[in-house]
Amino acid sequence: MIRKLNRVIQDFLRPIRLNLGRKLWDRKTEKHLELIKDNRVDMSRVKSILFLRYDGKIGDMVINTLMFREIQKRYPEVKIGVVSRGAATDIIKFNPHVKVIYNYKKGKESELANEIAKENYDVLVDFSEMLRVNQMKFINLCKAKINIGLDKDGWNLFDLSYRKDSRKHITDMYKNVLGVLGIENPDLSYEIYTGIVVKDEIKRRLRELGNPESFTILNPYAASKHRSFNVEKILEISSKILKDTKGMLLFIGEPSKKQEIEEIIDALGDTGRVKYPTLSGILEVVELIKHADYVITPDTSIVHIAAAFKKPMTAVYRADSEEDTNSELWAPNYKEAKQIFSMDLNKKIGEETDINLFNIDEI
Repeated sequence: MIRKLNRVIQDFLRPIRLNLGRKLWDRKTEKHLELIKDNRVDMSRVKSILFLRYDGKIGDMVINTLMFREIQKRYPEVKIGVVSRGAATDIIKFNPHVKVIYNYKKGKESELANEIAKENYDVLVDFSEMLRVNQMKFINLCKAKINIGLDKDGWNLFDLSYRKDSRKHITDMYKNVLGVLGIENPDLSYEIYTGIVVKDEIKRRLRELGNPESFTILNPYAASKHRSFNVEKILEISSKILKDTKGMLLFIGEPSKKQEIEEIIDALGDTGRVKYPTLSGILEVVELIKHADYVITPDTSIVHIAAAFKKPMTAVYRADSEEDTNSELWAPNYKEAKQIFSMDLNKKIGEETDINLFNIDEI
């Protein structure tokens, strides 16, 4: 009851806070119209671009890698900086196209923005659909010459805007951003660099497993419990994999899931072919996926990582509604991958769809 009341209060206060924040921070002291030509950035005058990825989302950062590469291909002298946080930072840790990574910490926005302002960035690109007050403040204090935002027509803080069509794949939005930067017909594939230490570590782990000729990766978990497989479904999927393939089955999942996974492995009764390798960080997950023969997952972060290597994959999504086109927007988007859908026909209004209601034979 208290939690529900708090949600109601927060929903009431949110637009008030946002309106107040916009009055305070939706402004720009200088307009650099010399950097804009035909409603695009005049890249011939640009020496640096800053990307804001302070949401810490791994999958989004994976997709973002296409932009870093395409900009460097056309404009190799342009410095690319990225504001990031959490595990998403590791995705670009070894990216040769990113010159500077700034670590974003909540409550420390002003200090970081002041540091960035000294670098005098020409262009800042933000990806937020709804800007919170601290983000408005952060962008304002970064003092980039040109600010670009998502659907920000009518904002004083932003000089240029790009669009997002939720009925199209997410790469269409990134293509639109590149268009604002004067880059047409980009390569929309992703790329992830893991580094020699991680490569050697995964080779060592695979040697410990007997260097399997083939293996399937099963990632049963997503960020939300409503999008994660339950134990019964994990057992069902695992049994099918062991029946239909001759290779190993490797589980991946957060350390907090270790006991559950180990109990599932015991229940399967084939510990020689089923393993849960303990991985350290997202880059080891990336490198293991790079070596896999097949990936099964309900989590879009893993979907995008697998997509970077065009791995054969089954990705499980909740069925779309008129309001929610998640499976189109965040699809694997390559021929080696397929999507299957949970059809929760008994879902009541306000309830989450049960991801486990799909036909196992579709995998």
